[in-house]
Amino acid sequence: MTRTVVGLLMLAVVGCTVSPEPPPPVGTRPAEALPGVEIRPLGAAHGDWAIVLRSASGYGAPDEGEIWAVPLDGGEAKRVIAWTSYGIGAYDAIRLGLTVVARQLSPDRRRIVLTVTKYSRATFGGALAIIDLFTGRFASLDTPNIQMPWRPAWSPDGRRIAFDRYESTFWTGISVIGADNSDLRRLCDASMVSVGGMGAFRGCYGIDGWTPDSKGVRFYEVDGYSVIDADTGAITRFGVHGASLIASDWREAPPAVALGVIEGGELKLMTFDSGGSAPRVLARVPSGSLGFFEPRWNPRSGDLLTRRGGELFVYGSQLSGRRVAAVGCEIRGEWRPDGTEVVYLAPCLGTGELHLAAAGVSGGLPATGDRVVWSPPAGGRSDWRVVDLAVVHYP
Repeated sequence: MTRTVVGLLMLAVVGCTVSPEPPPPVGTRPAEALPGVEIRPLGAAHGDWAIVLRSASGYGAPDEGEIWAVPLDGGEAKRVIAWTSYGIGAYDAIRLGLTVVARQLSPDRRRIVLTVTKYSRATFGGALAIIDLFTGRFASLDTPNIQMPWRPAWSPDGRRIAFDRYESTFWTGISVIGADNSDLRRLCDASMVSVGGMGAFRGCYGIDGWTPDSKGVRFYEVDGYSVIDADTGAITRFGVHGASLIASDWREAPPAVALGVIEGGELKLMTFDSGGSAPRVLARVPSGSLGFFEPRWNPRSGDLLTRRGGELFVYGSQLSGRRVAAVGCEIRGEWRPDGTEVVYLAPCLGTGELHLAAAGVSGGLPATGDRVVWSPPAGGRSDWRVVDLAVVHYP
């Protein structure tokens, strides 16, 4: 379980069915009690929305981030949260998965858990906070003696939040805390070790999310893509490496897992069952080609949306890779909840654009039409970028 440190230090720099869940207690303290956070509640919302992350790098200081709520069928977009914190993840660091909106939303998509500044902009350190997008109420989660809780992930049953621990320039493992601020515990550890007089890394980090049954935490350990049981600590290894730290998608129906993979000098789009077996290769290209990133299961079929560079493709039983969108920069795409359209971000167009495109899914009509839904206002900085999104449905 060892790897040289060079590549890892580069990393260190830096609609579905909802299960009932009891809301965690949230305080009524003024927003100023969360350092560097401004909250403007969304209020009532119905229909399909995109929850969009826009950020700008702090270049060694805290990043700036914004959470926007954008209605897909017309209406006013609202900036719900603006905050500063180390490691929000600017455009050039999105593959590190520090902030992934869908991973951090509660199952009802009304609340989000964020890493916020613990002390002030001048002091490195972070804490976890839960913010209600609709009401603006919030709660802080107590993570004492943890310098930086990064990559938070909310379990599908709403009970627990997993996160990476980061201490003194390196990852130190994965912890879990109750969404009601109870039962903080270490799930697995990571550390620097010496192997033959050379620095190396042993342990787990790189949270990807939870398994659909809320029993396992997915992560991108240096030995490959893995799942750890959140109660027993038993680890299941898939035997392959993800193409990035946001390279997978899970669902309940088999095959459960879609994964962009780097393996044996090839880049592959693969599927597995939930235990890491029954591997199947849907597409492959030689090393040095554009890989397969951010695969997403269609919510109504077995089709897969995946990104290759600045293009989005759909793969399925009747599709060997239909291109549905192309721009001149790396983009982020998700399915609309009914599975008929793709919602994607184009960071390099104007101030950043949110688009809807017909998907051309298996058994459907050819893909036609692409329209702009929203562009954020120009800010005071020229390096603001739209970098991530989740697509949700509110009754």
